[in-house]
Amino acid sequence: MKSLKGEDSYINIMNFTNIRVFFSKTGNAKYISHLDLYRAMGRAIKRSALPVWITEGFNPHIYMTFALPLALGIESSGESVDLRLTHEIGFNEISERLNAVMPNGLDVIRTAAPILKADEIKKAEYEIESQPRTLKVIDEYLSRPKIKITKKTKKNIQVIDVKPLLEWESGKVILPAGNALNINPWNVFSGLDESETGDFKVKRTAILCENGRIFA
Repeated sequence: MKSLKGEDSYINIMNFTNIRVFFSKTGNAKYISHLDLYRAMGRAIKRSALPVWITEGFNPHIYMTFALPLALGIESSGESVDLRLTHEIGFNEISERLNAVMPNGLDVIRTAAPILKADEIKKAEYEIESQPRTLKVIDEYLSRPKIKITKKTKKNIQVIDVKPLLEWESGKVILPAGNALNINPWNVFSGLDESETGDFKVKRTAILCENGRIFA
């Protein structure tokens, strides 16, 4: 690290290598909250001995930025976390070192250089896995003229008709996601009659940006 001394302060300069780690979250790991995921990932990174950048200040910690928090109880095959390395390492080696120490249900799929920014995320795609009878009930439910949900924000509680906002074909639904509006699929399905559907699995399969471009 170098320091440039100005008239009033020091400016620290460091060359970082920004990387994006794509991983899946399946099995019992779907019940790990976002906060617990942050902790689990931090422990795995420490065990991997990767040369990650540690923030400075009163509370130093590993720099990690997750693209889009995942609701509890939902699996995913397309999660990502951004890290900063203090020197370059091959992408395959990063993936291998992390997978060697990741907890059950969290598996690194690939590592790459970031292309898109998290604030470009617009939608998320989810697959519904269940019996044909249940999928038919969900199909009929999502075909209603209106689907109103109650969404809590930091400031108030809103009632939203999500029907114009979602895209649906049997077994797959696309919902708004990102900073502007983020819709929890469980909130959408809260109007279903459990006696008719029983249990069904929801899995996030893609995070999408403008024009359906997959977040990369």
